[in-house]
Amino acid sequence: MFLPVKRSAGFSLIELVAVIVLLGIVAISTTQFIRQGVGVYVDSARRDNLQQQGRFAIERVSRELRNALPGSIRVSGDCIEFSPIEAASTYLGSVADSQNGSLQAVDFVYPVGAVSNRRIAIYTVENQDVYNTARQAVVDLNGVDSVAASQRQVNFKNFIAPGHQFNNESPTSRFYIITQAVSFCVRASQLYRHADYGWLTNQATDTATIGGGVILSEFIQVLDDSDGDGDVDDPVTLFSFTSGTLQRAGVVHIDFRFSDPAAADEWVRFSHDVFVRNTP
Repeated sequence: MFLPVKRSAGFSLIELVAVIVLLGIVAISTTQFIRQGVGVYVDSARRDNLQQQGRFAIERVSRELRNALPGSIRVSGDCIEFSPIEAASTYLGSVADSQNGSLQAVDFVYPVGAVSNRRIAIYTVENQDVYNTARQAVVDLNGVDSVAASQRQVNFKNFIAPGHQFNNESPTSRFYIITQAVSFCVRASQLYRHADYGWLTNQATDTATIGGGVILSEFIQVLDDSDGDGDVDDPVTLFSFTSGTLQRAGVVHIDFRFSDPAAADEWVRFSHDVFVRNTP
């Protein structure tokens, strides 16, 4: 008597190979899908970072320039310099007809007492009026005394006796109190802000003179192919300034182009004009 032979159930080698191939195809497809998604996210994050850096840099520079003293803006290479206004008001009497040790200000809110590293500026049209004290358009501020509820006596410092005589009267009897000069410079594709280095007769851009500064943004292009010869070797004019007159405001043009080294063929450009609205 013969018993039937039972065959064990299972997969054949061909079926197993087919399953492995199908799983490999599914895995490759899934990996490609994830890779493309990650690539899109990385590209979007990089572009968003460039745009955010550009918006921040333009807004920061623009805000400070709008508060620049008339005539104090000057440009050298990839640097722009100006003196910020801390306070302003109207003075009484004349400051150009005689020598004085102070002036009387009206509707002037300012801390009473001695101060340091401040200057008084009247009718500064050219930048040398601000940075060269020999031009007699500025004088160091010693402090402010309270005269009446709406008046203050603004005292001069370091003037030659018997007093300081300004070259010109302001058409609107306007005076400004300014703080030490500030510079924005681009070095090695990075934007720096320099401050607290005083007032220099001649504009300086080296870190030995104006300090190391604080980094505000990076990835700024200083060269491009503006002549179309295929070589990125033409300097970009980052800052340019058109002086104002009594009829119109001065204009600072900012041209920032941001490019991440990870994608050198992509860049974003911010071309922006800043109107310096203050009048002498």
